[in-house]
Amino acid sequence: MVDGNIEASAKLRMPARMGGVKVVRRRVGIVWFVWFGVVAHLVGGCASSARVRVQADDHYRLAQSYLSNASYILAEQEIRKALTLRPDEARYLECLAWIHQAQVYQAQGTLNLTRLQLAEEAYRMALQQADAPLSVWVNYSTVLLLSGRPDEAIAMAQRALQVPGYDQPARAYTNMGVAYLNKGTFTQAAEHFRKALDYQANLPEVHHNLGIAYAGLGRRTEAIRAFREAIRFRPSYVEAHLGLGNVLLAEGRKDEAQVAFERVIALTPGSDIAVDLREQLKSLAP
Repeated sequence: MVDGNIEASAKLRMPARMGGVKVVRRRVGIVWFVWFGVVAHLVGGCASSARVRVQADDHYRLAQSYLSNASYILAEQEIRKALTLRPDEARYLECLAWIHQAQVYQAQGTLNLTRLQLAEEAYRMALQQADAPLSVWVNYSTVLLLSGRPDEAIAMAQRALQVPGYDQPARAYTNMGVAYLNKGTFTQAAEHFRKALDYQANLPEVHHNLGIAYAGLGRRTEAIRAFREAIRFRPSYVEAHLGLGNVLLAEGRKDEAQVAFERVIALTPGSDIAVDLREQLKSLAP
């Protein structure tokens, strides 16, 4: 009887154990199937994201190429394609701002205010992104200068300089110098232009602006030196020749001033400046 009970008990327990094994196996199979689906989805999503990034970068590079060739319409078309794929990419927004900014200057020295506003909007959107390049701060400060907002331009350039590792301090100091020059604070302007030249000494525009600042301070000898440095780095720099001539004339060095003015006329023979200088040269003739 005992053996019979044991055998009966075993018969009763066996299905339970086998059923339990089958349930466990089913559960493991289901979990594995679900996990495989998650991994496949993640891998597929990453691959898709990578493809989108590559496509967007292709449009971005093409936009940069068109921009360098002054093909602004094509450049804008390409960068907008990139932004359609990745609307929050700071580099693309900055490129869009460049395209607008490149079209700000018009004939006779006037500004396209619509393009100026569009450039500012693109820079603002770029700055809202966590990965915004530091160049955005300085480029935005240039737009603020063109908009006649020197104090905001100074603050924007300072933000870039405060970040460790910023690798273009000459640009930031130049924009700050121009802002102070526009404000008529020539001492601060000269100080920032000198700092810019400490980082990069071969910038003709900075030497020219430093000459203007020195001239505003009545430091004519230093102004002459600065204008001549600008000309040394860019012999065809019309504004530097003109600035040099004006300071030399103020110093009473008429012969040297005449040479500088004649150089301006030779570089821009049909300009209004050339017309005025021809009249001025008549008064300098012995």
